[in-house]
Amino acid sequence: MADSAFTKVQTMVYKNRIRLKEFFTDFDILRCGFITPAQFKSGFSVAGLPMTFTELEALAEAYSEVSKVVGSLVLVDYRKFCMDIDLAFTTPFLEKTPTVDVPPEPLSLLDKERFLRSVKVTPEDDEIDAIIAYVSKVVKSKMILVKPFFDDACRNKNSECKVNHVTGAQFCQVVDAKLGLDLTNYEKKLLCEKFGQDGMVNYAAFARTVDPPPAF
Repeated sequence: MADSAFTKVQTMVYKNRIRLKEFFTDFDILRCGFITPAQFKSGFSVAGLPMTFTELEALAEAYSEVSKVVGSLVLVDYRKFCMDIDLAFTTPFLEKTPTVDVPPEPLSLLDKERFLRSVKVTPEDDEIDAIIAYVSKVVKSKMILVKPFFDDACRNKNSECKVNHVTGAQFCQVVDAKLGLDLTNYEKKLLCEKFGQDGMVNYAAFARTVDPPPAF
């Protein structure tokens, strides 16, 4: 199961050019390269990768090891996982061996329609970019983070209880009542469609887009 799940992730990452490591580092406060199995699984949800519970369990187990600090704590080596995933389309340490032959892109992982999609820019894309720019500006000026407001909505007992996801109605309610953003219903609809998946809105992906990066 771990092998098939790994290949599935590798294919999605390669075709969509996803920097998977970025979705795990937020959980790694100490920057040690290890996170809990629950955080590892949440990273896939934030990245918007459709994985089954069984697949996530298999991957977490394959890259788990007992903590060297807390003996009873099992952690996932997400850095090694991401490095193994990236081997599909990168050659590690190329700067040290610049003359090495780089293998061609694997045909099995190529998305033949990727370049066709990339040149199709719709009016909605421009509108969404403008909305995101506006929200980012407001968030920065108010010196707030949007994610905690959505976290509260996600923990609501009447919510769907899907990690890092809220319903469209909850998303709009937070935007209006908590964040005080001056967005029209049409603009909120565009955001829900942009960050929506299976009838839910991935608010963590939205927050990653508009919240200022953490300062270290």
